[in-house]
Amino acid sequence: MVMKMFSTRNIIFWFFLVSGVLYATDLEDFARDWVGYESLSSPSLNYQSRQIHIDVRSNANGMESLVYASNSEFIYNGYLDWAGHFLTYNKDLNYISFGRRFYTPLGIIGTQQLQYKILEFDENRLTLEHTSDDSLTTHTMSISAIALSTVNDYMPESVRIKANYPNPFNPSTTIPVKVSKSDYMQVKIFDSNGKFVKKLFNGELYTGDYSFRWNGLDEQNMKVSSGIYFCKVIKNDNILSSQKMVLLK
Repeated sequence: MVMKMFSTRNIIFWFFLVSGVLYATDLEDFARDWVGYESLSSPSLNYQSRQIHIDVRSNANGMESLVYASNSEFIYNGYLDWAGHFLTYNKDLNYISFGRRFYTPLGIIGTQQLQYKILEFDENRLTLEHTSDDSLTTHTMSISAIALSTVNDYMPESVRIKANYPNPFNPSTTIPVKVSKSDYMQVKIFDSNGKFVKKLFNGELYTGDYSFRWNGLDEQNMKVSSGIYFCKVIKNDNILSSQKMVLLK
């Protein structure tokens, strides 16, 4: 399996900007919702133009890194807690690093990372390419930033949207939400362009576990088309947590 690439601890991967590509100004430039396609060529698995999303947010702990979630098993392990996935940026050398930290009650037991080149970068688009040391594996990602994403958004411990099920879905899906700190919040659905689709909840959420169900209808109770949608928990216009969903018909 491709995931065996991460079995060795402390493998380092970087995204380097090549000449002629615009430089980011700081780490927060990458704190966006990114969607696009990934392709993989390896001895054990091959695919082309598979849909991918990478949701990058500021770190609630104030560390010099971002946190991220993705549906790409090549760079993300969905069985780990979100805090185990981090992104850093070296402004002087102009590279970013996606990594995974493994936590136990005794502390961090290992870190895994991979090297990528940034073939294209601006505030709305990234093209990335990884080639393994033996040149047998190549992984590329071509992603674009979508609307409704601000650099000050983060994934705090107070609220977390868990993976909806089923996903992909048709015609409805269940969206679990875990609340660790009571507050006034909204739960809304948006399309991949950031356009508001449906409000599922508006009010006080107390500490506990909740389940919200979306039946694929918009605010006018009209069926929406197939595509990528995002459920977001929002407080005072700030996105507290986000979950990508795929509607297939």
